[in-house]
Parts: sequence; structure tokens; C-alpha cells
Amino acid sequence: MTLGRPRCSAEALARDEPLYATASLVSAWLLIEQPGAWGLDALTDSGFPVGVAAELQRRASGVRILLIRHRKEAPGGSVYFMAHSGGDGRAASLVSAPLPHPESLLDLDLQSLAGGEPGPGDPHDDPIYLVCTHGRHDICCADRGRPLYRAMSEARPEQTWEVSHIGGDRFAGNLLVLPRGDYFGRLEPEDSGPLVADYEKGRLYLAHHRGRSIQPRLVQAAEHFLRESEGLTGLDDIGVVEYRRSGHDHAEVVFGGPGEVVYRVEVAARASTRADYLTCRAEEPGLGIVYDLLSLTQD
Repeated sequence: MTLGRPRCSAEALARDEPLYATASLVSAWLLIEQPGAWGLDALTDSGFPVGVAAELQRRASGVRILLIRHRKEAPGGSVYFMAHSGGDGRAASLVSAPLPHPESLLDLDLQSLAGGEPGPGDPHDDPIYLVCTHGRHDICCADRGRPLYRAMSEARPEQTWEVSHIGGDRFAGNLLVLPRGDYFGRLEPEDSGPLVADYEKGRLYLAHHRGRSIQPRLVQAAEHFLRESEGLTGLDDIGVVEYRRSGHDHAEVVFGGPGEVVYRVEVAARASTRADYLTCRAEEPGLGIVYDLLSLTQD
């Protein structure tokens, strides 16, 4: 971070940068419990065996590997989670298993996980809440993530974990909810109770929702505009029926809604007209992406 420059999350908030359509694009996840400090690249700079990390990275095409930890280590030893966020007719799924030693992860079938099959383990019906506190990657994640993690832990101590970098440092405090892959940003500790209450009743905390990771960014934007316009906060209120993309910056998304209503949403993407520092570590300013609603109709 350049000395004297404001933090990236403070700058993004000051310019009122929208949160929507900023979720990372991921469908399959491997979460490894690794206590202790994490370096800039958490997997390879955390005390985790370097050889195992390299082999997992080599095999992990289509799978996002993240480290997780609790403030207090559980007496039963470490665990790992495998999750798939669904899509294309597949339901989201989440399993966990004990991690006797890191080398045991090399027995996992990561190709099957990428294809939508998490593999053996204890299935979880309840979501897990992953708060980014990866301060060595971006100081905003530590400053804003740690208070959020403490508050989330009070609400759901067994389901809440610290997690390594998940994307969108300037939107800290950031939260990822698995298995669906819902991203939330700009959360304060006092948001934790309402967010959990809404989510576990099947509703999105919409004002802080960044998007769902299985959806392309244009679809995330279209869903945001539709939900905001129609007040649709239920997780299953709408579903993508068709996605037609004309060029890299324009799409029409057809959604099915409650009562067999069909919505057609046309959106476009464009580069921001001003350059900003998008992370605290950025050496040069960059251009963000702006999404515009072109039309929203109902059949």
C-alpha cells in the first residue's frame, strides 16, 4: 500500500462504487483448515506443505482452493470441506471430513468435484459463513474482516470461519456463503445478525449482495436489477431460463419468477470513465466495470 493513500475500501465507499455483479466466478471449492498466519499467497505461505500445495494446484483445474481457520483450534483436529455451488440442473452441495494430515488431500478426486460431485464426507444441510480476514493480501480484509468475523462467530460459532482471499478487497468486509456461492460485501459487525436471520429463512440481504459465484457477471447484474425492481429477496424467487450474450459487453437474460411469471432483462457492461486504485496493493489505478440496465420487461 502506498503511504498516505486512503484504504481501497474507504475509497470505493466514498465514490459509492456498486457492490452488485462483483462476485468471483467459481463453482467448485476445496476449503482446507490451516491454523496460524497466512502470507500473501495463503496456500504456499502458511506452513502448509509446499509439495502438497503444488500438487493440489496442479490438479485443481476448475476448483478454487481456500484456507480456513477458527480463532480457537478445535480439539478434534483439522477438517476440510468440498463444495459445489450448483447450476446447470445440479443442486448446491457441501461435505466435510477430518484432515488427519495434508497428504491425505492428494487422494481427493478434484476432477469430479469440478464436475459437480463433492465426493465422500459428512453432508451439510446448513450453510457455512466464510469471512475474508486475509490481511497479508489486503489490509482492508483484516481491518474490516476481523470485526465482522467476531460478530458472525457469535451468531453462528460452528458455521463461521475465517477464509483466505476470495476477491473484491475494496468491498471489505467480505463474506462468502457456501454451498450456494453467495457473496456479500461492505458488511459491518451489526449486519451479521440480520444477514444470518434472512439467509436461513431463504432470503438475501440484498443491499449487500455482490452476486452468486456460478453466474457470469452480466447475469449477476441482470439478477440484481430484477430483484431490486420487483422486491424479490427469496433465494429461489427467480431462476435463469435463458442467457443470450451478444458480444462480451451485452446480454439478455430471461428469468422465471413466482407464479410462472417470465422476466426479460437486458444489460450492458462498460469501463468506468475514471481510473481508481482497486486494491490497497495496486501500484497503478485501474478501470472498474459499470453495468447498465437497458430494459426490464415481464411476460
